[in-house]
Amino acid sequence: MDISVKSMGLTNDEGNITKAIATICLDNAFNIEGVTVKRSKDNNLYVQLPQKVQTDKETHEKKYKDACYPITKELRNQINSAVIDTYNQKLQEREDAQKKTNNVAKSKKKTKEKELEDEEEESI
Repeated sequence: MDISVKSMGLTNDEGNITKAIATICLDNAFNIEGVTVKRSKDNNLYVQLPQKVQTDKETHEKKYKDACYPITKELRNQINSAVIDTYNQKLQEREDAQKKTNNVAKSKKKTKEKELEDEEEESI
């Protein structure tokens, strides 16, 4: 089965267990929105498919139930791999962009400092 990640948004909150939210597509025919990448208490990443909330009528307790789920372990593993691989790629892209931004900022700061030094030398 062809599994592709159509979109993925990374969260910015380090304290949040949800690290990303994605939309996946199965065989270019079926989209699943609300697929999340989460970090466990053991600091491992896992993929959670969308869930629906059901409230018990007597106790008013909220229970979460999977809205959709793979039938086979192989399909579960394929979905996990596709989503985690895309998450790691997006994370790397964000880190690269931050490094580039930091380098540009450092370069501008050095240029400004050099200009100030040149002005001081000219005034002397």
